[in-house]
Amino acid sequence: MGTTKQPARSAAIFILLITLAGCAGTDGASSRSATPIITPGPALGTPGAGLEHGLPGPTGPKKRITVAKFDAAGAFMAHYGGWDIGGGLAAQLTTALVNSGHFIVVERAELTPVLREQDMAMQKIVSQETAAQVGRVLGAQLLVAGSVTEFDQGAGGGSLHLGVGAASGLLGGLIGAQTTRGVVGMDVRVIDTTTGQVVQSHRVEANTSQSGISADINVQQVTFGGDAFNKTVLGQATRRAIEQAVMFVIQSTEQTPWTGRIVDVAGDQVYINAGAGAGVKPGDRFTVAAVVRELRDPESGALLGIVENRRGEIEVVSVQEKFSVAKRRTPFQAARGDLVKLPGR
Repeated sequence: MGTTKQPARSAAIFILLITLAGCAGTDGASSRSATPIITPGPALGTPGAGLEHGLPGPTGPKKRITVAKFDAAGAFMAHYGGWDIGGGLAAQLTTALVNSGHFIVVERAELTPVLREQDMAMQKIVSQETAAQVGRVLGAQLLVAGSVTEFDQGAGGGSLHLGVGAASGLLGGLIGAQTTRGVVGMDVRVIDTTTGQVVQSHRVEANTSQSGISADINVQQVTFGGDAFNKTVLGQATRRAIEQAVMFVIQSTEQTPWTGRIVDVAGDQVYINAGAGAGVKPGDRFTVAAVVRELRDPESGALLGIVENRRGEIEVVSVQEKFSVAKRRTPFQAARGDLVKLPGR
């Protein structure tokens, strides 16, 4: 009787081993081909879902915004030194802001000459003077700057152990899964170029993980932001961090009133630096104001604010892609450089 039970027990163990090995193989294949397991980090709302399902349209004219190269001088540079991480993340954020449809985005190529004397990529803060210079030269109302604080892809371990006597020895090296994790963290700041003041700052962080893949990335063969990079766990974390950054920029600028500038005055016609691309339409009305005084701190010289003098109101009569033509609704003296604002703001 005992002799009969032993083969039956061995057969049962054999079937169990085959079943478990098959499950392990299936799991490994799934982890390589299926969507990665996403473990989101702290965020504002649900940025990933918001971008995938469409964002609400902007209210009023689109604000002009530009993105400076991010500071990326962390220890992770030793591992990914072949990549321009700060420039790459800033470029991805620029593209994402364009795709959001909320802003007129001034390309970084146009920003570079303005910052020639001050390499913002290595600055922990952006000076008020530099931010204001960006506003004057490029006409950008807002400047986004930031620092990369985390950027890494690494391996964590995990395994399935059997408590079936001899079976554990047989499967010891067969059933196990390596989990690869990616993390990207950035400190992002939105700066008003009119005053040089930081509107808001926020830390975004995204974590992703996936089983059954290598944690190594060959920076000599993989291009940052390319298709191969985007398929890595680190690439997935980068995408989610950028989504969070876009949501933060949109939310933090909602309460910042839109402003434009008068670019020229010819007789009864007033030309402003916002057109169809910014969402301006014939019939739109704006208030014109002149900056009559800048208020600066007597000790630090920092710009505290500005004093405006309301001049009058204009109404748009025709629109081009990048500018509009308006007429005065009431008689007043308009000049190049005057502020153009939404009524009541």
